[in-house]
Amino acid sequence: MKRLISLLSAVIMIACVSVSKSRAYEEYNLSGIIGCSDIKSDSNSKGGYVCAFSGDTVFSARLVPDFSAYNFTVSGHIRGVSQSGKYTNALVFDDAFTNKYSVYSLDTDNGNVRKTSFNDENFRTDSFSVSDNCVYYIKTDSTYAYVACVDLSTGRKTKINFSQNANEIFNNNGKSYVRLYDGSVCRLSQASSACVANTGEFRNIANAGINKVINQDGFIVSLSDNSREYVSNAEFGKVSASDGKVFIVVNYRLSRKASDKTQSVSIPKAAKAVVAYKNRCGVLLDNGTVCVYEPSDFQEKKIINNNNNNSNSNNNSNNNNNNNRHDSSKTDNQAVNSDYIISDGMIYGIYSGETVADFKRKTSAENVYKADGTIAKSGKLKTGFTAVIDSKTYVIAVCGDVTGEGNVNSRDVTLLHKYLCGNAELDGAYLKAADFNLDGEADNRDLVLISRQKN
Repeated sequence: MKRLISLLSAVIMIACVSVSKSRAYEEYNLSGIIGCSDIKSDSNSKGGYVCAFSGDTVFSARLVPDFSAYNFTVSGHIRGVSQSGKYTNALVFDDAFTNKYSVYSLDTDNGNVRKTSFNDENFRTDSFSVSDNCVYYIKTDSTYAYVACVDLSTGRKTKINFSQNANEIFNNNGKSYVRLYDGSVCRLSQASSACVANTGEFRNIANAGINKVINQDGFIVSLSDNSREYVSNAEFGKVSASDGKVFIVVNYRLSRKASDKTQSVSIPKAAKAVVAYKNRCGVLLDNGTVCVYEPSDFQEKKIINNNNNNSNSNNNSNNNNNNNRHDSSKTDNQAVNSDYIISDGMIYGIYSGETVADFKRKTSAENVYKADGTIAKSGKLKTGFTAVIDSKTYVIAVCGDVTGEGNVNSRDVTLLHKYLCGNAELDGAYLKAADFNLDGEADNRDLVLISRQKN
């Protein structure tokens, strides 16, 4: 149960909110936070959190390991919110005449709110972080934008300079960081910094778990050792890593990757945020519902042996009809194979059972890459794989492999059926994979064909 917390300006006020805490799979609704324009998510050592603001109200919720939700109002103008461990912080502009700002810190364990004020000017208010009772923000009154730090206990101000512009400040697992012009990421202390990683020049980033961020190209970058891991197809910012597992949302599926093993489960609506804590994952859906998943909820994907009869049959059919362009009026039982089609950055006209070796022989591809960015040396092609041909990168779409699993099964049929009913989204190579008869549209004819091809 949520209760509104009112804060009087210039007075620190503590308020308590009672929240019912239930076990996984009970549903909660966060309709308030869904209405906000920018929802931030953070998975840290205290749990998985989402926070946002709208108007004069700050919203905060912990989705895992247990559920709690709070909101509070302020009298000034909210400039931004940031999560630091269990604390949700809001930067508020109080008074233009005195350049007074306040930091409101909400304790998500009990709902207590603390307000601390400071004065400054000529700084960016869209990017800030609070850690160790210090607030960090970017100042713009010098040749290069730099980081200013205010100790909220003593009021002491310090300055941290760089040889290039500071572009963004963020918090990860209770520590403050700055991303510089060239993509370098530096961990901040009151008067110094230490470079820990590089996320790429001009690449936006979002938190992806403890000591991990993801850039807009899909690479999870470690803030500990600068190592990186590629995540295919997931929406930017909707990836969360915890305890060696990576939780990823693609369309209406939540996947859980651990080493080379991937398990997945369907989610009922599109996701607004994904957070993880140890082995549990919380998903905030676009209708405000929260769903929490345990390890036992994930179903292992079925992997088909390359030498089964269906694969051989498909391969024979592909080879026998290699020079025929498909005519959709010929058959409703199996689409006739054609040469691979290259268009709009994609390669399609590929049927289930085609191997990496077959593909490289037919296309002279320099390399084929799996969804995680590693080289695919053998095995079957899957929708979402990429190939480099003549130094250009193309995304592969395998006919009927709508889910990107590398074979055609009931899950492909289910996902395409949902798409045709308006209950799921497909785009890019996955939508192209749904066009089994290659007539330019994903429709009921393709649904019939895929259902007959499923292994």
